Amino acid sequence: MTSQSDNQLLVKKSPVVIVKTFIVLQMTAVAVFFLSGVLLDYGEIYDHLPFARSFSFHIFEAIAIFLLETALVFYIFFRWYKEYYDIKSDKIVYGRGIVYRRKTVIPIKTIHSVSYRQGPLGRLTRYGAVELADKDSNQIITLDHIPEPKEYAEMIIRLRDSANIMDGAADGNILEKVILRGEHEKLEFKSSFRWDLNQNKVNKNLEKAVMKTIAAFLNSGGGQLVIGINDFGSVIGLADDYNSLPKQNADGFQNHFTNVFHSMIGPQFRQFVDLSVHKINGQECCLVRVMPSGKPAYLKLDNGEEFYIRTGNGTTGLKLSETSSYIDSHFRAKLL
Repeated sequence: MTSQSDNQLLVKKSPVVIVKTFIVLQMTAVAVFFLSGVLLDYGEIYDHLPFARSFSFHIFEAIAIFLLETALVFYIFFRWYKEYYDIKSDKIVYGRGIVYRRKTVIPIKTIHSVSYRQGPLGRLTRYGAVELADKDSNQIITLDHIPEPKEYAEMIIRLRDSANIMDGAADGNILEKVILRGEHEKLEFKSSFRWDLNQNKVNKNLEKAVMKTIAAFLNSGGGQLVIGINDFGSVIGLADDYNSLPKQNADGFQNHFTNVFHSMIGPQFRQFVDLSVHKINGQECCLVRVMPSGKPAYLKLDNGEEFYIRTGNGTTGLKLSETSSYIDSHFRAKLL
């Protein structure tokens, strides 16, 4: 069970855990009750209570069992309800606890290996465990009772690989090294976001081209897009884009980018996209880092929707029949 907001992907444990926990606690309670009954005489103890004459022992016993069972059900439900895994682009947060909340943070970059396992019941009810090996602590961290563990294991691997590829792009020098590698499957250059350098005016088709590439990254393995660099790797900068906006600076640029993104792709996917502005040769360029999405992202246009993926160094649109097949193989666990 998953839910998405603007900045998180929340994964709830399978409801099967409620049944399993209830059975274990129920068996424990029965065993304790039975052993206590062997060691203690409940009837005799009850006769010494002040309200013994108002209620018979059997009525008191029935009420006590009802209250105990009710408390047990509420405890098990809220324990499950308050437990979650928050998968972000840079970390996984495990939250739990009814009264005293606790959180465990697992950095994505420190994950050395990822595996999953399912028992017979897990295969039947589509849940299992994802095991993460942390290279800093040499510990195995288990995300248990995860729905479709194979698919979430693959998602975490993609997030880790994307984070490692994109790591360190916080200054112009490293961004220059990225640009020197040239365009490839996970890197594309755009001269501008909205200002047409040839026509010397705003061109909305340029915004569509940027969003098309981002949608393809979301639907594939993630990637990076640098705005302000032409196809030959030369620095163009964002000055013309800035001048075409009411707020002519990096903040205004990012605000406009977000508005276009929400309109063409959707705000639920914004959590997978990170923008940062860097100076190269005295000119500002925008680095757009895209993490792989957990569900298909469509490019929304006036005449409908289009679906794109990355194929080699380019962005490819899929036909309706091709889209259905791709989603079935690439996203099937996220749609269950």
